[in-house]
Amino acid sequence: MITILGILAAFAMPRFLQTSPFESRTIQDQLLRAAQDAQQLAMHKGVGANVQLQIDNGNKRIRIQYNDGGVQIRDTTIPSDITFSDATITYNTLGDATPASTIVITSDSTRQVCIETTGYAHTC
Repeated sequence: MITILGILAAFAMPRFLQTSPFESRTIQDQLLRAAQDAQQLAMHKGVGANVQLQIDNGNKRIRIQYNDGGVQIRDTTIPSDITFSDATITYNTLGDATPASTIVITSDSTRQVCIETTGYAHTC
């Protein structure tokens, strides 16, 4: 019985400690949604909003920052075992994004989110 538990622990424990394939997909979906939210905010709030989407690997967050009676911030925290490329994207009132960016998300696998100059965000 102890031998069986030892064998199970040797093979099963590493599987539980690894990043789930769903975790990187969840982060990819959260990044897509944040890009869409930032674009919608820019189009809705107008010229003075200065909407930015900031991907910050050092602080493990996705941040939407904009002006609306002062600086407003919406943060999404990223798990520490996931890395992604840093980027700051600014949206204008037409929903256009500057600069166009490809954000690479790395954990169990590599995933990418592309943000076009038109503001369209998609997996790539």
